[in-house]
Amino acid sequence: MAGVLDGLKFLSQSFRNGTTVGAVWPSSRGLCEAMVRPVVGGAGGPLRVLEVGAGVGPVTTELTQRLLPGDHLDVVELNPAFCTTLHQRFDGASPVAPIIHNADILEFDPGFRYNHIVSGLPLANFPAELSEAIYTRFFELLEPGGTLIMFHHLLGREVLRMFGGTKDRKRAQQLMELEERLAPLVVGSRNVLLNMPPARVLVRRRPFELDRRAS
Repeated sequence: MAGVLDGLKFLSQSFRNGTTVGAVWPSSRGLCEAMVRPVVGGAGGPLRVLEVGAGVGPVTTELTQRLLPGDHLDVVELNPAFCTTLHQRFDGASPVAPIIHNADILEFDPGFRYNHIVSGLPLANFPAELSEAIYTRFFELLEPGGTLIMFHHLLGREVLRMFGGTKDRKRAQQLMELEERLAPLVVGSRNVLLNMPPARVLVRRRPFELDRRAS
């Protein structure tokens, strides 16, 4: 029942906030698992993980189950209604309870860097300049060698570029060009067909020497 209620809340917010909510239903279990699979520890001590654009928390759930006591999880979500749901679900509910921030990622500054960033932001809905600024901020917040894990809907950009209005086509083209510049950073990808709509997860690794032209 909780899953249905979360879906209805997500659907409501997608209609009210079409530019910041990128789908009409929460991510499937398969997509959530694919998003958290690259989140692995190393020899450097506890993990620091940032999730951005958590929605009603399906990926957050997988992260709290994957992380270990001592790891740190920040969740940045701009939508206040979603933040309320996240607080109700996760405050004190697991050994790695996320710290939830109702904030804009461009203004969020924890004072340290993360090993992994997991993002559900719908960049295809954003102006190209905003998408580029978000990518830049992600790489600023990552440790050198850290991973940025994101997904996009399969063929979404291509459909917009071919059949959208003039602004949509231009935005889709600019985003595809931006992601082509970032292609050398991709270290893994996975298609998740059992999602609504089908999606592709991309894993990018922040270089040790950050090239501002790439980010």
